[in-house]
Amino acid sequence: MRRHLRRLWTLALLLAAAGASAKSPPDPLTLADALSFADEHPRVQLAAEDDLLPRRQPLFLACHSLAFENARPGDPERDAAWALTVPAAAAQRLEIMQRFYDVLLADLSYMRDNEAMAVAYIQFDRAENRQELGQYSPLAVAELEAAYQHVRRRWAASDAARRVTRSLLAQALGTPGALPKNLVEPTAPAPDTPPPELDAVVEAALAENQRINALRSGTDPAQDSLVAMAVRQQAMELLERLALLSVAAEQARVEADWRDLKLDQSRTMYEMEVTADLGYSMGRQTKARRDRIAVDLCRSLTLAQLDALQGKPIADAATEPSPGTTEQTP
Repeated sequence: MRRHLRRLWTLALLLAAAGASAKSPPDPLTLADALSFADEHPRVQLAAEDDLLPRRQPLFLACHSLAFENARPGDPERDAAWALTVPAAAAQRLEIMQRFYDVLLADLSYMRDNEAMAVAYIQFDRAENRQELGQYSPLAVAELEAAYQHVRRRWAASDAARRVTRSLLAQALGTPGALPKNLVEPTAPAPDTPPPELDAVVEAALAENQRINALRSGTDPAQDSLVAMAVRQQAMELLERLALLSVAAEQARVEADWRDLKLDQSRTMYEMEVTADLGYSMGRQTKARRDRIAVDLCRSLTLAQLDALQGKPIADAATEPSPGTTEQTP
């Protein structure tokens, strides 16, 4: 117990020192920039594979649940199953990647809810004006106001989530006093990249992963067998998740294409002064884009987890930026 408390105190001191002396992240922040902070993080300096301070789950990025389309209860442990099977530096890079992606999804969720709130407000405001002309009943207006307040509450939560996710990213970077503002969206992994074979992943993990080598004593066959089984199970689940996400990526692409066409139709009808819910179509298009990006980010993170499990550098290709940038507005 005393040893554990001492290590906790040491980690607390390192975190405080990191907050006081660490450099601020660049603005805008790319994933490559973010990953460069990993080696200086207090967790890595302590080689804290035992995770003295538990890692909080992301607010939005639940790749296991996304892959299985919520067909089974949520399992947060599977979304961070890498924490105990990769070296401290690799675990910190995965943490940073996960937090970086969570900020991107928080920004997209805010955009979705901001558009939904605008639509709900316009509907309520229009009904309120028409009530004065006797065209809407008080009951109908009250119903629209209740709907608007419901969406407004969700918007407020999304707005707060942008700050919470940025704070968690700053913690992962080791710069708790400097929250990142603008993030550059990384490129998605190539959809036709063939996944590795299960036996090849397990073989590489047992041979190259330093953390797994440390868990295998070499003198206790039973312990070595248990470690090998755990590695195989984790590798198999990551590969199954990757396969499911490939299916999800195709579905998300088709959905996004359909929403683009639907928005074009709504915009044309609006310009022709034909009744059309342009705001609703814009909101659904934003949601479709957010869902597509969520799948891409989960594919990138899963590939990075497979790399880390095999003792390889983490997802170098995924760090190349795309033109998109998300921003934390005041």
